[in-house]
Parts: sequence; structure tokens; C-alpha cells
Amino acid sequence: MNAELSLPDFYWTGETEMACLRAVIKQTLRHGYAHHIQRLMVTGLFALLYGAHPRRVHEWYLAVYVDAVEWVELPNTLGMSQYADGGVMASKPYIASGKYIQRMSNHCAGCRFDPAKSTGPSACPFTTLYWDYLLRHEPVLGKNPRMSMQVRNLARLDGKQKAAIQKQAGEIRAAYSSPS
Repeated sequence: MNAELSLPDFYWTGETEMACLRAVIKQTLRHGYAHHIQRLMVTGLFALLYGAHPRRVHEWYLAVYVDAVEWVELPNTLGMSQYADGGVMASKPYIASGKYIQRMSNHCAGCRFDPAKSTGPSACPFTTLYWDYLLRHEPVLGKNPRMSMQVRNLARLDGKQKAAIQKQAGEIRAAYSSPS
């Protein structure tokens, strides 16, 4: 899916304004553990939507989780979490907006970002990047029957909304990208 970016630096510190990532990463750095949903639907989801290179995500998981064993971590990370094996391990990318995290956890309570918003200063980066991911990969995702409902939701957005989402997604990537 053309994911080539380095992981944002906050993966190594937990210092981010996103409450969910801050909590999960700090727990991980403190204890060397996070449960499967935290790995898949918080750290993995952000990396996927952001466009982090799947190998960098895999290397991070191996470095930070005490229970990470390469023969398990590699297919789970590259296949399920990052959808980088072309659908061998998972039949569709595990993608969601910030609303999913809000429904499935208490991380959004007190976060400065609103998971219902995809643009503007209080928009949740997960939500912005979710819509951007769908927009960027619509031709590929549109061919996947398991993604048809999510891709069809793009029709609800007009051209101005799409452009605003893509602009904000670019700003998010620029803000979290490390200089080379």
C-alpha cells in the first residue's frame, strides 16, 4: 500500500497529544506488554493509516514487547496489522476511525481530539487518516468485497471535504515525520 514512512518518534517515548497512543505506548514502554487490541487497533492502526513502513512497525513490536517472537510477530504485523502481505493473512485491512477507539475504550475521554471530526484543529488524527487511507487506496480497496461498505461511504463526501481531509492528512504526516 506504498507505506514508506518511518515510525513517528513518539512510538519510542509515548509523548503525543493523542490520548490512546500515549496510554498504550507508555504502558508498553513501562511493562513490555499490550493486549492484542491495543497492538492491532491503536499502535498498528495508526501506523497503517499514517503510512509507516511495515518493517519498521515489525521491528518496533520486536523491540518493545517481551512476548514478541519473530515467527508469530512477523505474520501478525505484516499480514494482519499492516496488511502488507497483499491479503494472505487477512482478507482486508483492519482500518477504523477514531470513533472505533472511542467505542472500544475509554482513551478518548479527556483527549483534545474529537473522534467524530476528520478536519479542523480538534479533528482526531485517526479519523482524518482513516478517510485519507480510503481515498488514497480507493481503487484497490474498492475491489475487495469486504471493504465495499467502507469505500461506498466516500460517496457521502463532496470534493471540498475530500480535499480538506487529504490536506489535513498531509499536515499530520509532516508533523509526525522525522527529518531524514
